Amino acid sequence: MSQSFSSLNLHFDPLLPFWGILVLAGLCIIVLLFSLVNKSYKGLIWRFFAFSILLLWLSGPMIFKNHQQILPETILIMMDQSDSMSIGNRTKIANEALQQLQNKVPKNVRTKIVTVHNAYQQGTQLFQSIQKATDEIPASQLGGVVLITDGQVNDVPKKFPKFLTLPNQKTVPIYALLPASKEQTDRSLKILHAPAYTIVGKEATIQVQVNDTGSPQSGDATLTIMQEDKQPITMQVPVGKPQNITIPVTHTGKNLVGLSASPLKGEISEINNHQTLYIHGIRDKLRVLLVSSAPNQGERAWRSLLKSDPSVDLVHFTILRSAEQNENIPDSELALIPFPVNELFMQKINQFDLIILDSFENRYTLPSYYIASIANYVKNGGGLLLISGPEFAQQFSLQNSPLRSILPATVLSPTDVIEQKFKPELTNLGQKHPVTKGLNKDNSIWGSWYRYLKADHTEGEVLMQTPGQSPLLILNHVDKGRVALLLSDQIWLWSKGSNKNGPQAELLRRLSHWLMKEPELEEEQLSAFIKDQKLTVEWHTLTNNINNQDFTVTSPSGVVQPLQFKTIENGEATATIPAKEDGIWKITNGSLTAYAAPQTSDPVEMTDIAVTGQKLDPLLQQYGRMYWLGDTPNHLKVPDIHVVKHDKVNGNSSVMDFPEHVTYTTTKQSIHHILSPWLALIIGLGSIFMAWYRESFS
Repeated sequence: MSQSFSSLNLHFDPLLPFWGILVLAGLCIIVLLFSLVNKSYKGLIWRFFAFSILLLWLSGPMIFKNHQQILPETILIMMDQSDSMSIGNRTKIANEALQQLQNKVPKNVRTKIVTVHNAYQQGTQLFQSIQKATDEIPASQLGGVVLITDGQVNDVPKKFPKFLTLPNQKTVPIYALLPASKEQTDRSLKILHAPAYTIVGKEATIQVQVNDTGSPQSGDATLTIMQEDKQPITMQVPVGKPQNITIPVTHTGKNLVGLSASPLKGEISEINNHQTLYIHGIRDKLRVLLVSSAPNQGERAWRSLLKSDPSVDLVHFTILRSAEQNENIPDSELALIPFPVNELFMQKINQFDLIILDSFENRYTLPSYYIASIANYVKNGGGLLLISGPEFAQQFSLQNSPLRSILPATVLSPTDVIEQKFKPELTNLGQKHPVTKGLNKDNSIWGSWYRYLKADHTEGEVLMQTPGQSPLLILNHVDKGRVALLLSDQIWLWSKGSNKNGPQAELLRRLSHWLMKEPELEEEQLSAFIKDQKLTVEWHTLTNNINNQDFTVTSPSGVVQPLQFKTIENGEATATIPAKEDGIWKITNGSLTAYAAPQTSDPVEMTDIAVTGQKLDPLLQQYGRMYWLGDTPNHLKVPDIHVVKHDKVNGNSSVMDFPEHVTYTTTKQSIHHILSPWLALIIGLGSIFMAWYRESFS
């Protein structure tokens, strides 16, 4: 509450400029001299009196009346509402303490309340919020700062901050109210280091540490390691010391790992005894074999794509001359190296992740047993991509070789090579398949092709077709491996920049990664995540019937419950159920399996959750005081608020003393002449009249 008062100041402020006063004074002197020369003293006194009154009126003193107001002192109250304050009764205790504080505030003091939430990935940044709040309060009005917090503050300054220092170089007092009766006991598990990526088949090294708060950092704790569907592993780790553990990375994509430390007797909560992390499994160098039976326009597209990926090791051969061509050329002039057929297609074929046969015509190039080796490679888990042109419909086509058993389509005769302008388009299945989904956001910008092969029959999944519904791109699963067949050799036209472009690079990238079994391009995908204690499961499927799929959810405690997907659109189905348990959740239907675990939005904030004064104590010992409110909202020990002079601050532990600041502001100002202008005018005119009368009738 503000107080008002008034003050009076005497001020000489002429109404006329200085030269006007000199003119009036000169006239008085002239009149005086004229009277002395003529020895006429009649009316002289009245003239002097009239002119004096006029001068007093025009340039005389005035009274300034200032109306001032005492500004109230401001106490800044910082309310910690970070995630750690939600544990137990802390929020209720903090709100009740705030209510009682507001009831104890003196009348001449006002409060500014600021709520603070934990900053993203940075914990509670309380003093950063104090600095922002003090920028809005004049330093002459800031009486002090009250922190209602659990003490888990991550930006406590080592020195007293300058923004809490007053212009007179005195410091602003800081008081902390903690929602507990004493220091609390807690155990926390911290992940000090974990790799984001690890090569599949190798082990990832994770560094962890178990810390105890409120008890000695000694002894051992039991650490439990859980990894998806593997059996849990337990080991003893020392408390307070870093410990390295190894985790095998078994598959590409996300590998979910759960870590749990045994509970500490009497600890406030076990919520920070658990940690989960994802380690992305990546392959080592992906080895790709690209073989072209003759130079063609598509080679450059494949080389640009595969060579731009640093994780791909490309081996490329182009057959410039068939075996039956004999032009009596010396061997020294034929090639720098011979084509290592036996090494590539027999000895080391299983070392490749993908084989690409680009417009390959087997005109005495490879004996049949090498072609059969490629077929066996695919059946045992390899990937094969064929880009077919007119040679696919000729006598020496691969469809007339042992490779026919794994091909998803055949072409009867050379008459089925269609040469006409057309624009490729996606099939209904291609709209949902991960390899081609989203490629046709604007189909009108796709450029035209001018040749395709008309297939006799197909197996597998047709993702692209001509406007006449003739298949263009076919994918098929063959035993453990995969085959993709592109029934046109003109995809390179999409990279020329003429006749409009198309999604060539993205399509070829997805196609090659699907053949190499990258998880994000599987036809059937199941993924899950937990947020705000809700488990959300996302299922990408090519089927239109989701009701016959029996999915179950297994909680960390082993409780099994059915999962029903409710919505499906463009191959996407979702389901959501409550998930309040910490640990790894498992979702499966027998063939598809996904895992999920709760992930805290701010690991820094939830690592240390015990109410403690240790972080604030070094600062408060010199510039304030700490108060323990209690454990229940109904019986709090909230200190009183006293505003005192700097030299009268006492050490009473039950009172928060704030130094008195007296600051004024002028609300308005009024001006008053000593002599009323109208009265001075009347007296002056009357004096002139009397002088004239005396001189005229005396």
